[in-house]
Amino acid sequence: MAAISATVGSSDIERLARDLPSFSATKLASGMQAVATVMARGAVVITRHEKPAMVLMSVERYLQMEQASEPDLEALTHRFDDMFARMQGEAAARAMDDAFAMDSSALGEAAVAAAAPATPASRG
Repeated sequence: MAAISATVGSSDIERLARDLPSFSATKLASGMQAVATVMARGAVVITRHEKPAMVLMSVERYLQMEQASEPDLEALTHRFDDMFARMQGEAAARAMDDAFAMDSSALGEAAVAAAAPATPASRG
């Protein structure tokens, strides 16, 4: 069995062990209780030497996860088109003219102000 990836943190593994039912690989091999639990809950953690080693899940749950990880290209296209339209407007052109007219210290201050997180009052 492959080692757990270095990108998976121990807190993620602990969360899985806490949130999903757990069965040892020996129990899985000797019985089908885990399969019934997968059918009822969608997934179980399979342990090896009392440590989470893998997740057994239903096809439906796998497909849901797979779909959730795929970007919504239509939504991204709309966001890009909206951003592009804003960049082409008169207000954007004026802002660029103003930016090019600033000296370097004023431009730096404007950049810092624009990068700062918005406060509740400024969200309006």
